[in-house]
Amino acid sequence: MLTIKPTPDYDAILRWNAGKDEAFLFQWAGTTAYRYPLTKEQLMRQSAKDGVTVFMAYENEVPIGTMELCDIDPVQKTGRICRVLFAEEARGKGLAHRALSALCEKVFAKTELERLSLRVYCFNLPAIRCYERLGFLVTEYFEEADSHWNNYAMERKK
Repeated sequence: MLTIKPTPDYDAILRWNAGKDEAFLFQWAGTTAYRYPLTKEQLMRQSAKDGVTVFMAYENEVPIGTMELCDIDPVQKTGRICRVLFAEEARGKGLAHRALSALCEKVFAKTELERLSLRVYCFNLPAIRCYERLGFLVTEYFEEADSHWNNYAMERKK
C-alpha cells in the first residue's frame, strides 16, 4: 500500500544519494537548497524552513521517495513541487506517479491552492511523462549556460 506522510526520513534520502556525484544531487535538488556532498544537517535545515513541507512516500511502510511542497503563495493560490527523488528500486513501477498523484490530491483537497507548478530538466523524459500523466502542462522553457541543464516549467490546475 502506498502512503505519503509530511515527515522527512533523512536517513533514507541520504541512502539514495550515497555513492552519487554532484550532478545527481543537482538533478533532483536543484542549486539552491543543498551543496555536495549532501548531509543530514542540510536536509534538516531545508525541512525546517517556513513554507517548506517535505513529504515521504512509502510502499508497505518502506520509504521509496521524497517530494517537497514549497513557495506557497496564498494570495495567488499557488504552490510548487520541488526536490523529487525516488529510490532506484522504486523507479519504473508507477510508484512515483501514484505518490505525486496522492500529493496533488492532498494539496488541492486540504488547502486553498488552485495551481501547482514544478521545474524539470528536459533530458528527464520519464519525469516529464509522469508529470504530463498527472495533468501538468509545459508553460515555459528555460535555456541554461550549459544546455544539458535546460528545463521546463510545468503547471497543473486544481
